[in-house]
Amino acid sequence: MKFVHIFDQARGVNKLWLIESINNLCLSSLFENEIRGTLDALQSNIDDIEGLKVDLEATALCFRLLRQYGYDVSQDIFINFIDNKGAFKESLRTNIRGVLLLYEASHLAIQGENIMYNAKDFSKDCLRDLDLDIDVSISKQVVDALEHPLHWTVPWFRVRRQIDAYEHQVDRNPILLELAKLNFNVVQAIHQKELQELSVWWRNLGLMHDISFARDRLIESFLCTVGAAFDPHYACLRKCLTKVICFTLITDDLYDIYGSLEELDCFTKAVNRWDSKEIEHLPKSMKLCFSALQDNMNEIAQAIHTEQCWNGILPSIRKAWVDVLKAFLLEAQWYNEGCTPSLEEYLRSALISSTCPLIFLITHLVEEEGPYEELMDKWEQKKNLIYYSSLISRLWNDLGTSYVELERGDAPSSISCYMREANVSEDIARGHIRGLIINAWNNINKELFDRFLKHQTSANFIINTARVSHFLYYNRDGIGAQDSETKQLIQSLLIEPIVI
Repeated sequence: MKFVHIFDQARGVNKLWLIESINNLCLSSLFENEIRGTLDALQSNIDDIEGLKVDLEATALCFRLLRQYGYDVSQDIFINFIDNKGAFKESLRTNIRGVLLLYEASHLAIQGENIMYNAKDFSKDCLRDLDLDIDVSISKQVVDALEHPLHWTVPWFRVRRQIDAYEHQVDRNPILLELAKLNFNVVQAIHQKELQELSVWWRNLGLMHDISFARDRLIESFLCTVGAAFDPHYACLRKCLTKVICFTLITDDLYDIYGSLEELDCFTKAVNRWDSKEIEHLPKSMKLCFSALQDNMNEIAQAIHTEQCWNGILPSIRKAWVDVLKAFLLEAQWYNEGCTPSLEEYLRSALISSTCPLIFLITHLVEEEGPYEELMDKWEQKKNLIYYSSLISRLWNDLGTSYVELERGDAPSSISCYMREANVSEDIARGHIRGLIINAWNNINKELFDRFLKHQTSANFIINTARVSHFLYYNRDGIGAQDSETKQLIQSLLIEPIVI
């Protein structure tokens, strides 16, 4: 196959740019061995590579790629770009591309890395002061980076733009470009088939006829799973999780806007006991919701058991659901009582009500292999990763939806909790929440840096889920409002193929 020779044609630092292009075009799974081999050699000989540590562009790219793949590379790699006062040299400001790459690299920092903190402040200051009329292509990259840094962005959500940008590069590799277009169309066709199957499932379920209060978001739910795991061999995971996300949206609306506290308490107890007799006196819509939830979670548990031969799957899934519903119920109680908890108290519940731990558990059960005891050990290893990704997802959700929620007096969010607790304005509260997101990303970076969790499929999914939340809730509500940006992404990723 002609594509396998692409790596043989690159030498030295050029291989880093090739890896960058491959990642941007979402082809890394096709060149996994070549990428690993290149980065292994790079880390082993990092002091001997010509131009590295004096070329800001190459150094920043090298740092980001090594960190991204879990390699131990020190922030001291940037020491040659720092003056005798400990600040980045002012002469670097004219190197726009280098500063942009430094900014992207700074998002791979871990807690306590002052050089990387300074790198972010310096590069952000440079990029914000840039005359964006100088170069249209660079100015677009700068605006995109300031809003959506690469490390916080879903790779597959930006693949079409990256293919288009690569096609206009003077130094593009025509074979790599052809491969990217073919791969996109093949993957898209697979996603379309999955979505057709899920549409039949959703239609046959018939819930929307009787549960008119709930959000009908099948396509958006599927889009989230595509963003978190787009590769064709994750088909089973995408279908399972689309069903789970659909039910989390329905139950979220059930607890937010439909049921009374007494009804919701009864519903929660019924799920805990997994017994439909507990809901005989509840409204029809709640009975239908419980029945559909029970049937579909039983099917998912059975499918996992058949594939992996593990026992005890259903109780684990049921417990995760009960935890979510208890968190929903607590937040409904806060709303009904007009209570605004402390930020710490709010987050204890909100990280669970984000439904991320439930989704991550299903992912872990579907994708991880090995003895059941080993499965649980791997789950424990990811506890910190789950916590920080759930935190990011919840905080982005709050940032995207709090404007509307504050107006209509909904249940507390992290914004309103911090406003009351610290007696500050909404703008200051938003700044504090964004700071928590940055700290959470630094902790995620440390988890990958320390443990090589990046090798585990479910770890990649956990991180991509935080990125999906960034896309959905950056200055908007990409799920609740069905806005144009989400619709455009659905059109480009799931409907329109690339013309070859």
